[in-house]
Amino acid sequence: MINVRALANMATQNVNPNRTVKLKVNTGYTVNEYGEQVPSFIEEEIEVQIQSLSSQEKFNLDLVNKQGEFVSIYAFGAIDGIRRWLGKGSSKFIFPAYGESAAAEWQVNQVMESYATWTRVLAWRQS
Repeated sequence: MINVRALANMATQNVNPNRTVKLKVNTGYTVNEYGEQVPSFIEEEIEVQIQSLSSQEKFNLDLVNKQGEFVSIYAFGAIDGIRRWLGKGSSKFIFPAYGESAAAEWQVNQVMESYATWTRVLAWRQS
């Protein structure tokens, strides 16, 4: 089987290198002493390809008039969005935006493509 993602990644790295980011995988929640649900996460570092969205993608995803910064993130393996039926929220990434030095939190807004070996997600900047 041809690994299309690996071939595409080799080409895109010449222009836009992969980045090592922190992935926070939501594992559910705990309840604190006040009865509030507090999300819990497992953190790991992974290598991803981060790309801006094209104007057509923003239009198709109905993001043209939405405030915020959105990026497309390609990663090997599976990354989840919200899974309410399992009691889990969406995963998050921690990395600085292009041209910035301070790390920002990016929440997985939508799983756009999911295959056996790689995933493409839409991430929305939280901070």
